[in-house]
Amino acid sequence: MLTCCAQSKSRSVAAFLLISMLFSCILSSTSSEISDYEYQGSDPCEFIDDLSFDSNSANASITWQTDLGPRLPGSNASQNLRTSIIENLSDWTFEESSHQRENFTLTNLVGTFSPVNSTGQNVVFVAHYDSRYMAERDENESMRDKPIDGANDGGSGVAVLIELGKIIPQMNLNHDVTLFFSDAEDQGIPGGGYPLTWSYGAYAWVENLTESYKENISAYIVIDMIGDKYLDFTKVTDTSNQLWETIVPITAALGMMDEETDCNGEYGIDIFNPNRTRGVIDDHVPAHEAGIPAINFIDINYGEDAERWGGYWHTHEDTADKVSAESLGLIGNILEIGLRTSAWTLEPSQINNEELDNNSTTNSDSNLDDSKQKTIEKSVVVGYISIIIVSFILVLILMADISLKL
Repeated sequence: MLTCCAQSKSRSVAAFLLISMLFSCILSSTSSEISDYEYQGSDPCEFIDDLSFDSNSANASITWQTDLGPRLPGSNASQNLRTSIIENLSDWTFEESSHQRENFTLTNLVGTFSPVNSTGQNVVFVAHYDSRYMAERDENESMRDKPIDGANDGGSGVAVLIELGKIIPQMNLNHDVTLFFSDAEDQGIPGGGYPLTWSYGAYAWVENLTESYKENISAYIVIDMIGDKYLDFTKVTDTSNQLWETIVPITAALGMMDEETDCNGEYGIDIFNPNRTRGVIDDHVPAHEAGIPAINFIDINYGEDAERWGGYWHTHEDTADKVSAESLGLIGNILEIGLRTSAWTLEPSQINNEELDNNSTTNSDSNLDDSKQKTIEKSVVVGYISIIIVSFILVLILMADISLKL
């Protein structure tokens, strides 16, 4: 038999535990409303037979780009490339924007395709179209101050985006797509001490976005240096884990992952390794820092048996003959399947209300839609009312215990 004081303590403890449980329920309910989201995406194998990306046309674009000459910011070659892109993608709406940086003026080119039935979500594909102004890694020291062709480093990403832009209008998508041809990504100062001298164009574009525009970007996907005949890429730092998870089933279906079977049930080859992460400063960084979910397809081992940031990278050997139509096609197929399967769009009821895990400490701001916000507020109000009632009961119990003691 419990004493009076023991009974009092038991009743108090029970009431306290009840309040704690209510707090926990409220917090867990609110948390799940904020963070519970997922990208859409159907089975990639259902669309393998529908692929129409033209890898040979993309490969021919590499030679055409390098024949223009070095695509340095402000150059005639740069202007001619932008003009050609606009003329070849007549279904798109293009806008140029110029920005002064250091001792040159860069010009970004942004194309938008918005279908009539668009939900407003926006998948952004990014490729820098400028070429390197110097070849600091070339074996010939006398040639290191000369600009390079940039067939892979610059040309390959542009080639993929142009070919993708040709087929997107026929895909019957229900969301916006943006093709962002960034300038001055590759004009940075050599060495690791000047990270802010790279990706000038991407920083300029992101800095000028409105909050509403940023909130509608469901994926920001950079394509850079992916034309190498010996294609090999991994995850990179400062990117979105959720977006990388959407890439795994697509690359597996295309036979680009060893120990994973493709759509024909055959094991693939080791082209994409999701278990490795490489450090890269590129056009994905400004988006990531702004809270936009971003990833980057980039092969930093350029050439056969090339080491990290080695081989033909930033040398005069970065020429059109080093680029492979097959590699361009593999990347193009990833992007095409991703669009056809809606892999990079969020569920309609969860647009703009997710805190994206961006693989490091920088996360995007959560923006809850009205219906979810009202649901959360209602849950919190009900919870607090319950706590007040239970607290009042606890006070009555304590007062009764005191009366019994007296």
